[in-house]
Amino acid sequence: MQVDELLSLYAGGKRTFDRAILHQANLNHADLAQINLSGANLSGAGFSGANLQGADLRGATLTEANLSHADLQGADLRGVILVYADLRKVNFRKANLTGADLTHTNLTGANLRETNLTATEMEQAILREADLTLADLTLAELSHANLSGATLSGAYLRGAGLIETRLSGADLGQANMRGVNLMGADLQAANLRYATLAGANLRGAFLNSADLREVNLSEANLRQANLSQANMIGADLRGANLSKATLRGTNLSEAILTGANLIGANLSEAYLRGANLIEAILTAANLTGVDLTGVDLNETVMPNGTLNSEVSP
Repeated sequence: MQVDELLSLYAGGKRTFDRAILHQANLNHADLAQINLSGANLSGAGFSGANLQGADLRGATLTEANLSHADLQGADLRGVILVYADLRKVNFRKANLTGADLTHTNLTGANLRETNLTATEMEQAILREADLTLADLTLAELSHANLSGATLSGAYLRGAGLIETRLSGADLGQANMRGVNLMGADLQAANLRYATLAGANLRGAFLNSADLREVNLSEANLRQANLSQANMIGADLRGANLSKATLRGTNLSEAILTGANLIGANLSEAYLRGANLIEAILTAANLTGVDLTGVDLNETVMPNGTLNSEVSP
């Protein structure tokens, strides 16, 4: 099918063009709202600035297509293939991208608010400054992706893969990240206030200067993680693994560390006033410059290996 033919038929009221072959077609700035291109071959096509609101693109192939600045609000993109596509500044608000393949795509500045990205492949995608507020990223694969400065407040990421993902400066406030794999991820200066990371894998992650106030990290794996200068006031770290973690200058006041594993952790100059370390293990931990006044150390294993059996006042 030729572009002129499609546009003529669309202007005449036709909306269904499923399985059409429009390889490298130029449809930049076209008004194609509600069009049905499900199963179509649109690889290398140009849709820059196009209006595709409510479009049906299920199972379509858009490999290396240019959709920058296009409007796909409310579109159905389930199972679509967008590998290496240019999706900068695209409006995907409330679109359905369940099971889509967005590997290596450029989504810089894209609007993905309230978008369904369940089980979406986004490995090595670029999502700098993208807005994913309240997006559903359940079981999504985002390993090695770049989400620096992205907004994910209130997003649902349960079971998502974020291995070595870049999230520096990202806003993850109130996000649900229960059980997420963030091993080696970069979360420096990120906002994770009130986020849920219970049971998450943050081994070797970088959380320097992150805002972790009242975050839920119970049973999380933070082994060898860097939490230097992080704000962890009121954080829930019950049963967390912080062995060999770096917490230099970290504010842990009022934090709950009941039963936490802090073997070999570096807590030098950390602030622990009002923290609860009942039954925590501090064997070989570095507490240089730490004031333990007001810290609950009942049944805590101290750095020298002795058990503190005195109840703190």
